[in-house]
Amino acid sequence: MNKFVKFCKDKAKLNLTIDIILFFLLMTMAGLGFLIKYTLLSGEKRNAIYGNNVNLELLGMDRHQWGTVHLIVSIVFVIFTVLHIIFHWKMIVAFFKKLIPNQIIRVLFSIFISVVGLFLFVFGFVVNPEQVKHNNLYHNRTVSTSNTSLQTNMDDFTFTENKAFTTIKKNKDVRKTPEDHSKQGEKQHKNHIYIEEYEVLGSQSISYVSDKYRVSGIYICNELGIPTHYQSEKLGRLRKKYNFSMSDVSRAIVKYKNIKNQ
Repeated sequence: MNKFVKFCKDKAKLNLTIDIILFFLLMTMAGLGFLIKYTLLSGEKRNAIYGNNVNLELLGMDRHQWGTVHLIVSIVFVIFTVLHIIFHWKMIVAFFKKLIPNQIIRVLFSIFISVVGLFLFVFGFVVNPEQVKHNNLYHNRTVSTSNTSLQTNMDDFTFTENKAFTTIKKNKDVRKTPEDHSKQGEKQHKNHIYIEEYEVLGSQSISYVSDKYRVSGIYICNELGIPTHYQSEKLGRLRKKYNFSMSDVSRAIVKYKNIKNQ
């Protein structure tokens, strides 16, 4: 304890330690940003390079979980930045007075810096996302805002789960015409588009996906071979245990929608 107190009293060592920590935190934030942007690809880029059945992870975490790590490192960086300012406060004030001799301008400029800095720190909590609709691309797109909770009215499901589980596909021994092949190819293309549209993340649970895309959670569990009592578990954990991909979840959603529309 005495050594720690002596270390804190030694301003030169303390400031140097804080500066080194800030440097490593800054480099970590940059590295995590590059990792999320250029290595753990998302959406179309990932599918184009690795295929539709691949979910990129590093050390068992996907890009969204690494985004959480990036957030934590950023908060720690802010804390040490505040400490750095506190321990250099006298020097900052002296330099500020020398740079802006007029007291009124100096006060106004200080207020401006404080207000802008505070806004940049908290603006993510006070702004609302824009609602973007792509009517010509995917008619199954769902849009949500930060102030609108995901709600599912079970009365809207005219399709029952029993129908999904008991649906039987009959194979008819009929030679297909070119038109039949064309229709089948068009259907497969549409299904591929819908699979791309229903993006599912490892950080989400089956219950969340069920509410978001208005799909039966029990149906998804049965399609993936997952016990129904695991609906609140994250898909990233279940994927390793039951050997399925995020694309398999998207396919289950598409299959449910197709059966429901029959």
